[in-house]
Amino acid sequence: MIFRNIIFAAILVGVVSGLIYGVFQQIQLSPIIYAAEKFEVNNEAVDHHDPITQIAWSPENGTERIVWTLFANILTGISFALVMISLMTVHNLKSNKPKVDAVQGIGWGAVGLLAIFVAPALIGLQPEVPGTVAAALEHRQTWWLFAVVATVLGAAVLYYAPLKLKAIGIAIILLPQMAASSLHAQLSFENTDPVAVAALNELGQQFYSMAAIGTALFFIILGAGSGFAVKKYINLELQPV
Repeated sequence: MIFRNIIFAAILVGVVSGLIYGVFQQIQLSPIIYAAEKFEVNNEAVDHHDPITQIAWSPENGTERIVWTLFANILTGISFALVMISLMTVHNLKSNKPKVDAVQGIGWGAVGLLAIFVAPALIGLQPEVPGTVAAALEHRQTWWLFAVVATVLGAAVLYYAPLKLKAIGIAIILLPQMAASSLHAQLSFENTDPVAVAALNELGQQFYSMAAIGTALFFIILGAGSGFAVKKYINLELQPV
């Protein structure tokens, strides 16, 4: 019964948070992305005999792209909600800390924001517009995952550990920040035309700011909604018979 309610709550919260973020993305982020794409350098050196490149697909601009983007946002929302609601349920079952509700959930959402957006951005993994030259994807993914896991683990130690051990939590959070200084580098773009570089720099700053606002909105709604759902749909299942 608990598992069924967790799935139901995750779908409900994920759809709501994903849709709201999706609308924000279409209004604030997508126009910046479209503007940056105009400055992308076309790569003509594509092997049309390569079966991998022949089957590559992406949605067409317009309605198709909007629909698929919203669908991806909803799936992302459901995935995050499933993780958060599961952790909240374990917290309510095992911890002596206050039970989670919508207000407490905002704090959980803030931790999610710090882990997923703020911590990676502080080590140089901030959102980038199309056409930005970046380090190898595997390298960036490794550091991003390191920053996320360290932030979540450190926050858990800060919240749950005894007072004398809380300094360990701070050290864990700061570890990727101290170890990844090499990721900070001057942004460069595939299009080296001075006019394009100036425009992409400005678009990049706008994109970073709007992405920060949108991600904060997403995690506040996700956290509050998850806390509300846990209290309404799951806490009853935790009461002794």
